[in-house]
Amino acid sequence: MINKLLTTLLVLLFITANAICYANESSNGNYSTVVDEAGNSVYMTGWKMRAGDQVLTENNRRYEVSRVEGNIAHAKFIGDVNLSAYYNEDTSILGRLKAYLKPAIAEAEGGGKVAVYHTHSDESYVPTDGEESILGAGGIYKVGDAFTASLEKKGVTVIHSQAKHDPHDDMAYERSRRTVLDLIKKEQPDAIFDIHRDAVPPQVYKTTIDGQDVSKVQLVVGKYGPTGKQIEDYALQLKAASDKQHPGLVKGIFFAKGGDYNQDLHPRSMLLEVGAHTNDRESAEKGVALFSDVIPTVLGKSSTPTGPNAAGTTDAAGNTGLGSAAGGASGAAKSMGWILGLLLVGGAAFLLLSTGSLKEAGAKLKNFTSTEFANFLGTKKSKQRNTPAKSEDTDQQDDKK
Repeated sequence: MINKLLTTLLVLLFITANAICYANESSNGNYSTVVDEAGNSVYMTGWKMRAGDQVLTENNRRYEVSRVEGNIAHAKFIGDVNLSAYYNEDTSILGRLKAYLKPAIAEAEGGGKVAVYHTHSDESYVPTDGEESILGAGGIYKVGDAFTASLEKKGVTVIHSQAKHDPHDDMAYERSRRTVLDLIKKEQPDAIFDIHRDAVPPQVYKTTIDGQDVSKVQLVVGKYGPTGKQIEDYALQLKAASDKQHPGLVKGIFFAKGGDYNQDLHPRSMLLEVGAHTNDRESAEKGVALFSDVIPTVLGKSSTPTGPNAAGTTDAAGNTGLGSAAGGASGAAKSMGWILGLLLVGGAAFLLLSTGSLKEAGAKLKNFTSTEFANFLGTKKSKQRNTPAKSEDTDQQDDKK
């Protein structure tokens, strides 16, 4: 009788613990609206809000939820967040030159390795997929494909897991946890992304960037656990880089006080919400492709995390992060990458100094590649055409020498 009672208590404790860590994401079509002290709506998300949760808005204003009434989360304004602390930008001429050439340098070094998976395998986009949920074959996998393809074009190695974790319930994160552990053990990625879609009205995520209709991206940080602060700094770094490259792409950050989302397993683990079920999937694919531009900037071999609390890069379990010597590419690959990168920087610096502006330097470089280099090849080919072929007698004489 006592053993049976103890077993029952342990089961209840297990269920309660998982409810605290994971039962934050709504799957019934309801969504939360965060309002400030004046009753103004400042944020919307499909996640269930609890007192203590926080949000960072698109314009970097941070709020903390004080109480929840139904689907309305009342929040107090904490303050404006200056993300420049998470994006160290060198504004000197050499610094701007390095930033301009950074993608080429990162590609020369090797762009690192990224793992992608989907805790909620069913999530889909109604306008495109016809349903918001398709068990084991959600449209979210195609959004993951778009993310993968865009990263691979930048020289990043991507492992896109096709593992299924249905059904869409509170235990989905326990099932996907095994997938994450397997990815870490076998692939040792530099970063891991769990890609989802949100559940709010379409206008919340709909935007236009660079002339194309795209869906915005929301970052989700689990504050529950020992790595919560490290993941928070990482999310702020990602948003800072995105705000520089594609302003308006990141809708904001949701900080779940009681969330975990397997982010304790890797120091560079992030949950992404790409659009909502009410947005078309094509716009989500375009949005996540734009977000992929941020990854080489943040991870690409300048991988030491920034920010006021970014000192450590090794988690509690001793897993090595990106800022350590063991993370990323081998020493030989890095050396070759830096040699090529320095050559590029040196050549570009010479062009800049000799012409006086980036515009003129670009024009000179274009003229060289399209005209002078072509003339060089043309001259070489002309010489080959004008060189008479050896006669058989000459060949025989050569053989005797």
